Amino acid sequence: MKSTSTTPAMALSDAATGTLDRIPEVDLSGLHDPQARPAIDAALLHAAETVGFVVLRNAPFPQAVRDRAFAESARFFAQSQAEKTRLLYSDTQANHGFVALGQEALDPTQPADRKESFTMRDVQRTAKQSARWPDPEFRDAACAMDAAARQLAAEVMAAFGRELGVPPDHFEQRHTGQNQTLRYLSYPGTTEIGQPTDDAIGAGAHTDYGSVTLLWQDGNGGLEVRLQDGRWFAVPPDPEAIVLNIGDLLERWTHGRLRSTLHRVRRFASEAGRQSIAFFSDPDDAVLIETLPSCLPADGVSRYPTVTAGEHIAAKLAATY
Repeated sequence: MKSTSTTPAMALSDAATGTLDRIPEVDLSGLHDPQARPAIDAALLHAAETVGFVVLRNAPFPQAVRDRAFAESARFFAQSQAEKTRLLYSDTQANHGFVALGQEALDPTQPADRKESFTMRDVQRTAKQSARWPDPEFRDAACAMDAAARQLAAEVMAAFGRELGVPPDHFEQRHTGQNQTLRYLSYPGTTEIGQPTDDAIGAGAHTDYGSVTLLWQDGNGGLEVRLQDGRWFAVPPDPEAIVLNIGDLLERWTHGRLRSTLHRVRRFASEAGRQSIAFFSDPDDAVLIETLPSCLPADGVSRYPTVTAGEHIAAKLAATY
């Protein structure tokens, strides 16, 4: 994905106090250049520490793979309800299948989310189980999208690792696919289901569960991030960029140094609706989430209890369905 941006990083106005006019941006075009990489690593870490969200420019991600995934997603959601519910999501352990309108509430205290999705956990493994998939074309596009997203997530996590002083393969060894999840999302427009009620929202306010999330958007807005002063900040939609945010487990791993930030998709009332694709890179079930040595406070005592990734993710999923 290419843009005309050439600066390695764009600074925030004042992220520490929650006053900013945009999410920080980092240009990844030099990610594989040993000379440019330190500045990119530092910019990614700064964004993760201050806001927990960053817009990635010029990421090493194949445009054709992204376009094919969006096309297959749109084709799936355009089907009849009967066709979609044939693969209805019914098991949080499997974490795979079609999630119908109103089936999920990312904020359990609020009305159910006004969206549909198709969730695919550990795609490279489940690709062999043909009954789980709408058709081979959908599956093959998802496999390509998942593989490219896994690679990009690994490179970003490696950048964090270099800044945090962990071994080069520390994060990669703990993210082998078991809890890495690809998700196609569709927020219906008013032409499909009529005007939403005042309390309807596309996706309720929530933090993501694991390490990092990658998000691809179409040209329709809706994503909002909650700043430290309590204001909701609208992230401008840009099909040429990838939005990255930090999840709960990476926040715990770093003793709160990296921020898992509350976000939502606002009430969606346009005719067109909204399409997006998310990739959640979360650690394998058995991984113990313990504070990294470089992130321990001065007294050496972590304030975060040790938890396994599987326990944390299972509890979060159970609360939202």
